[in-house]
Amino acid sequence: MMEQIFSYRRWLIISPHADDAELGCGGSIARAIEAGIEVHIAVVVLKGETHLREQRYVSATQRHQELAAAMNSAGAHYSVLNFVNEGESFDMASSSQSVCVQQLDQLLETLQPELMLMPVPSFHQEHQWVYHCCVAATRPTKNQRSLRLIAAYEYPAAGWGNSSSWDSSRGAVYINISDYLPAKLAMLTAHQSQMSATRNALISLDGVKRLASYRGVEAGYDHAEMFYVMRGWVD
Repeated sequence: MMEQIFSYRRWLIISPHADDAELGCGGSIARAIEAGIEVHIAVVVLKGETHLREQRYVSATQRHQELAAAMNSAGAHYSVLNFVNEGESFDMASSSQSVCVQQLDQLLETLQPELMLMPVPSFHQEHQWVYHCCVAATRPTKNQRSLRLIAAYEYPAAGWGNSSSWDSSRGAVYINISDYLPAKLAMLTAHQSQMSATRNALISLDGVKRLASYRGVEAGYDHAEMFYVMRGWVD
């Protein structure tokens, strides 16, 4: 089924924050868009926050500008499910999962995607929260007429915590992005406030290149992204 991934004409990618989809599957996004596939990225929350590593505040407005620039670079459609204005507070991990599941339900009904990609759960509590909402929204009892494949994407920070126990026995598939790594890096360069210049930083252009090279070595490509198959349908 995964060899048909680029025959699916509508993709929905769930991104906990404004850069996660690009970190995890930016190369596949670029490859899909070149193939004429409609790609929609749904960012669950966009808010201002202070970076622990630098104690530097980045506003929601700046995050949104960076997201718009990244999506323009990619040629992808996007939506923000929860935009938190300056001065407002929103703790996603302690908010109502049922509301988010309803938002995802509505997206699936409106967009009718053939492929849905969700983040693997990592040490980040908000990523775990979004993962569980995605699992609920793709529950087997739903009548999903269009959806053909559900998979989970990784990202550089996924090697520690819940997602570190995921391995190829779950049904991992490698996507060759050797020709699309520059496009992925261009998307991430737009997220200027998020890409660290610190040596060996996980969330950095260098970290992204290293992970893509590592997965490429495993798969026999120069660079690759890895997806975990959650569920698929064959008629």
